[in-house]
Amino acid sequence: MTAEPRGPVLRRPVPPAILRQHETSRRRDRPGRFAAGSGKFCKRYPGQETGVRAGPPARYRWDEVDRLLGDLDFPALYRGYARDGDTWEKGFPEIYQLEQKMTTAAKGRTLGLGHVQEIARRDGIPDHNLITCPGRLSILLYIDDAPAYWLMHDPESSIRTIEDQTPGLGPACTSRVLRFAVPVIFGAINAPLVRVLGHGDPGAQRYHLLDLAATPAGTRWTISARQPAWPREYGVWIKTLQAIARRLNREEVCCPHPEPFLRSGLRDRDIWAAADVEMALSSYASEILRKKCAPMRC
Repeated sequence: MTAEPRGPVLRRPVPPAILRQHETSRRRDRPGRFAAGSGKFCKRYPGQETGVRAGPPARYRWDEVDRLLGDLDFPALYRGYARDGDTWEKGFPEIYQLEQKMTTAAKGRTLGLGHVQEIARRDGIPDHNLITCPGRLSILLYIDDAPAYWLMHDPESSIRTIEDQTPGLGPACTSRVLRFAVPVIFGAINAPLVRVLGHGDPGAQRYHLLDLAATPAGTRWTISARQPAWPREYGVWIKTLQAIARRLNREEVCCPHPEPFLRSGLRDRDIWAAADVEMALSSYASEILRKKCAPMRC
């Protein structure tokens, strides 16, 4: 069975029903093999598989990733991502501006307090202006405008380095610093993703990609940095995002990036980055949790 071509790029994002297809039709075809809006197969880019190639994580769950790739329409999920009015239809302007700002700072080694506070504000952390860290974070993320070669091989070290300089920030917010600074290599981790792809909320779990647990805390769900699996499972998460990106690129499933990301050089046309995969999975997790109608804030 072959996927139908998607409509024009500027069409309204695919309705939520498509995001839930894995629970209804159980389709096992390869949706999204056409370039969004073109009706043509997207080009293969030999050797241009996003990110540094690295071996699979020690507990890489091949069967779960295979099932997930067969079940989900990643281009539709990517187009369906929305956060506080920041949508694909609008070109993801907030994500674009934040990536531009933070990748530039990371390349110039000026990533610091203002950027961390902006991430915390975006995450709705109370008193985000009281968060402290050095004026400049001591971490090398780029060499000659390219992501440092060791980032993919040892993502845990990167998150530890940020955590050591931003006490009290928490796993989700800390991971977003890396996600926006080096989107080709890193994706964020948050409680909705862990509830659906990890542990802590049996009613929401759909896949077992992570051995992290989300826990309810007041009116929110959080990821505790004190659990034994942190930050080891963050490394598993990053390598899983990279593996999914490589599979999508190899199988010619094109990512429908908004044009500003392409013009600025933040993305290569049609090519999935780790942050793009994370956005698609975040869109999926949000839809699962909306269906579940959980009373607690995600």
